[in-house]
Amino acid sequence: SGVEFNGTTKFDGVKFNGDADFEGAEFNRGASFSSAEFNSTDFTKSQFDKEAHFEDADFIGKTSFENAHFKEDALFENASFEDELNLIRTRYSKLFIRWHSIEKGGLAYDDAAYMSLMKNFKELGYYEDYDGCYYAYRKAHRSEDWPSVPDWEEAIRKFIDYPLEWFYGYGTKPFHAFFWSLDIVLAFFLYWRWLGLGGPQDKTREGLKDGEEWLDGDLTDILGYSVTVFLSGTRFFIDPPALPRIEGRSRSWMKKAFILERVLGALFSVLFFIAISGTIVRAA
Repeated sequence: SGVEFNGTTKFDGVKFNGDADFEGAEFNRGASFSSAEFNSTDFTKSQFDKEAHFEDADFIGKTSFENAHFKEDALFENASFEDELNLIRTRYSKLFIRWHSIEKGGLAYDDAAYMSLMKNFKELGYYEDYDGCYYAYRKAHRSEDWPSVPDWEEAIRKFIDYPLEWFYGYGTKPFHAFFWSLDIVLAFFLYWRWLGLGGPQDKTREGLKDGEEWLDGDLTDILGYSVTVFLSGTRFFIDPPALPRIEGRSRSWMKKAFILERVLGALFSVLFFIAISGTIVRAA
């Protein structure tokens, strides 16, 4: 540790069978570890004055670049980190790395480390990597103590954080909201069918104006009704259908279910469009 490399340093393809200890090392010229294989690796407080090449390197054990300084580009394309990567207080201008390379082993938790990496991804135009990093950060942040927030507020905010993760991935996963929407539509489809919508006891047609059509009990009609109620929650796409009137069924409960499906439709439509605008539309 503390070694100074004055010439160009090349460890390309080298397999480090033991721990690779470069703590405090200074690489005054170019440093290349391309296709190298590391076990536990320590570059704590190391300094790279020129480009640092780690392309296709495989980091099997824990890897630390804590307090390291990359004065020029750090190139980690196609590198893989099987265990935790530590970027706490690491300084770099451009870190060419992909989130999927880090995701398996994870990033050592530090707010500033996550924020710097997200900023790096955004500046490089790695939007999907930014989304993945942000999603992981939000989940990791929830498991940490929040000393600046009162305990009661922390508990409430962490409780609310779970549905934000599940329903739309903190704005990074639009298909979370989409598949939740499908599940809700199908659940209400089963409910409307159980009520007898469009069946012989359905008297809704009697209260409709002349020329207005109603369901005939076909499964696709009932599914279409559920979709219509769900989408009518926003009123952007479609007006709500008629509230059913079915003999032997409580209209009060039907009205509550009708309103609930519309409210859920409005909620998940908003979440879906927030996530779409923050991911797919942004990257287009």
